[in-house]
Amino acid sequence: MKLLVLLFPFIFFSACSSTQETTGITLPELIYQHPLPAFPKPLSTSHLRIALKIFVSENGAVHDVELMNSSGYLSWDSAAANAIRLWKYSPAKYDGKPVSIWLRQTAIVQFSDPFYVLLGEIIFSDEETADTAFALLETGVNFSEIVQKYSVASSRTSNGSIGTVNVQIFPEQIKKALLRLERGDYTAPLKYGEQYAIFKRLKD
Repeated sequence: MKLLVLLFPFIFFSACSSTQETTGITLPELIYQHPLPAFPKPLSTSHLRIALKIFVSENGAVHDVELMNSSGYLSWDSAAANAIRLWKYSPAKYDGKPVSIWLRQTAIVQFSDPFYVLLGEIIFSDEETADTAFALLETGVNFSEIVQKYSVASSRTSNGSIGTVNVQIFPEQIKKALLRLERGDYTAPLKYGEQYAIFKRLKD
C-alpha cells in the first residue's frame, strides 16, 4: 500500500511563543516524520497542499497541530493530525536556549511507496567529530568500533543498529542519501537536526 509522506519545499514561520521575539531565534528542523495515514480515495491530482500550524516544545516534541485547511475528509484530517503529533524536531533556540515555538508550514502531501532497510546509525554531537569518524571508516575501521567510540545515541548499546526502518520517515536530504545505499554502504556525515549522523545499510 502506498503511504503519504509530507515534503516541505515551502516553509513559513510564525512568531514564536508569545513571550519571545523572533530576533535571535534559531528555527527548528524536522528530524523525524511519522508516516501519514493512507488517503481514503484516489486523488485526482498528484499531491495535496495543506497549511499546518504546529506547536513544537522546548525538547522538539510536537504538542499541538492544526490543519488550517481541510483535505475534504475530516476523518483523514484527524488521523493526519495524530500522526504529525509523533513528529520530532530539533529544538528552537532563543539566544542559544531551547524555547517552544509555533510554526506555520505549507506542506505538500505526495504519494510515496515505503522503502524498508536494515539500518545502523552513528550520531555525533558536532561536525568535526563526524568528519573524524568518517575518515576512520574510509580507512577500513569497523563500523561497530566507530559506534562504540563516538556515538551519542542510545543505539550505541546495539552497535548502532536501529532495526528495519522505512526511510520515508527521514527528512528529504537524508532520505535521498539512504535510498542510494547498497547493502554494506554508509553515508558521508549528514546534518541531523542539531547533530550529525552517519548511516549504514546493514546486511540482512
